[in-house]
Amino acid sequence: MFGYVRPFKPYMRVFEYDIYKAVYCGLCKDMGRRFGFFTRFTLSYDFTFLSLIDLSIRGEKLDAEKQRCFAHPFKKTMCAKCTCNLKYPSSAAVILTYHKLRDDISDKGFRGRITAFAALPFFRKPYRKAAEEYPELTGKIEKAMELQSKTESERKADIDEACEPTARMMTAVFGEMGEGEQKALLERFGYLLGRFIYICDALDDLPEDNRKGDYNPLLIKFPTENVNEKIPDKVMKRIYEYTDDSINFTLGELAEVYVKLDPKRYRDILDNIVYLGLKNVYSMIRSGQFRKKQKRGK
Repeated sequence: MFGYVRPFKPYMRVFEYDIYKAVYCGLCKDMGRRFGFFTRFTLSYDFTFLSLIDLSIRGEKLDAEKQRCFAHPFKKTMCAKCTCNLKYPSSAAVILTYHKLRDDISDKGFRGRITAFAALPFFRKPYRKAAEEYPELTGKIEKAMELQSKTESERKADIDEACEPTARMMTAVFGEMGEGEQKALLERFGYLLGRFIYICDALDDLPEDNRKGDYNPLLIKFPTENVNEKIPDKVMKRIYEYTDDSINFTLGELAEVYVKLDPKRYRDILDNIVYLGLKNVYSMIRSGQFRKKQKRGK
């Protein structure tokens, strides 16, 4: 959805990164096979993490082989085979992306609306298919989106209230994979990850939201004297202090829940993402490097 859940590559061993890429590529192909070619363009790193958690919970050993794809037509790359069963994460990706496109139509600027309008027709049929497969998940996400619309219309300044819809969405997405005590842990993990994603997105969008006058809880809580101009350094300092506290609290509890989950497979890759990748992404957003890298396609 956002691409904020990713590994810290410098601390990954070569074979770990190969596994990570194989899962990403397998998920991409599964989405294309089940939901149509266009859906593959919306895949983000977040769902690769979801796939690894899902594979770990099911105790699924990676079954991969070298394949070609439209992104690498002349060179084969390692790709998870369909025997790994990536059905759930690819369905969740379609459901969430559909709702994000609908949200962009009402929330984004002119360019964002045009992009969402153009993409949405390609997701209607895939969304119906995924919704039929996971009706309970779909219902929970729809309710969370209604809450998000209400939160934005009321222009909530409290970051906890603003985070709640995304946190509930991730609660539903991760909770779908478990049962009993494990389900409760997965739901809490998803809730905290949703908080992290929202705070990162709010901070990442801060300059653009300030320029356009769009809703952002950080701008409501820490208003500037002159809207649409560059945010003063003294205001940014207060914002960073606030988000630092929120992120540190969220990632601290998330790490505790992750330890209790005790994943058996792909532990080194998951450890990298949870302990290093998330914190690195936040640091890049805080320094302004993340958006620049995204624009360069890195």
